[in-house]
Amino acid sequence: MERYTYEITFTRLDGQPDEIQQHTSEELARECFRLFDEPDSAEMYSKIKLGRHDWETGMDEILETMTF
Repeated sequence: MERYTYEITFTRLDGQPDEIQQHTSEELARECFRLFDEPDSAEMYSKIKLGRHDWETGMDEILETMTF
């Protein structure tokens, strides 16, 4: 099992539950995160954050956040 899991969390404007994408590669997670750095994302989401979960320590860390 990988030590880290990277999560992209999408906070929706319509009040529906957050959408979450999980990745085991930081490079892929950051690439996917950057795809949403565009004006159209503001039509669906109020915030998108990239986080990392460390399975050895149980700690969560926010790496980047986009707020619209």
